[in-house]
Amino acid sequence: MSTLKIKHREFEIIELISDNICKCSFKNKQYIISKIDINDSFYKDKLYYLNKLKNSGVKQPKLFLVDKNQGYVVREYLDGVNLFDYILDHDFDENIYKQVYFNSYQARLSGVNLDFNLKAWTIVGNTLYYSSLSCEKYDPNKDFTKKMVRQWFLSEELADYFKNNGVLMDKSRIKDEKEVNKEMVLMTCKYYL
Repeated sequence: MSTLKIKHREFEIIELISDNICKCSFKNKQYIISKIDINDSFYKDKLYYLNKLKNSGVKQPKLFLVDKNQGYVVREYLDGVNLFDYILDHDFDENIYKQVYFNSYQARLSGVNLDFNLKAWTIVGNTLYYSSLSCEKYDPNKDFTKKMVRQWFLSEELADYFKNNGVLMDKSRIKDEKEVNKEMVLMTCKYYL
């Protein structure tokens, strides 16, 4: 097996997830290591907002270490299911809404926008985690309730989202537009305002 050395620690690579992400082990614990391009003009901003996110109250994997010189971010591995895959076989339930609205609110209070793409979230047991490193300065026009909220309900937008990702969703699961709007308003009032 190959290894990756970060800040005098040698991680054993278990699985390559993508070009910039791998699953590794160190001292019998598993981690996800992400590589951020240090030549990106927004590199320092990314690290700044990652640090703000760490202290925001948003439920996310624990940060193990950051190597600013090489651009590595090492976080605990979550043994869960990506929300994108989970929703193919399950419905959203109130517990998910409660948590996504809470995390959205916490990020907003900290001045950070999150990525509300379903692939950026992981469910472990009954807990929803923000598993992406994507975050930026808060922009009210990119707030969850304005930008992607409809994809978190059994709506036509959710079906289109899956279709755009090459997956066909069972259309019989899509709710009537009035029912979707009612559910969105109820969950927003209950958990966000």
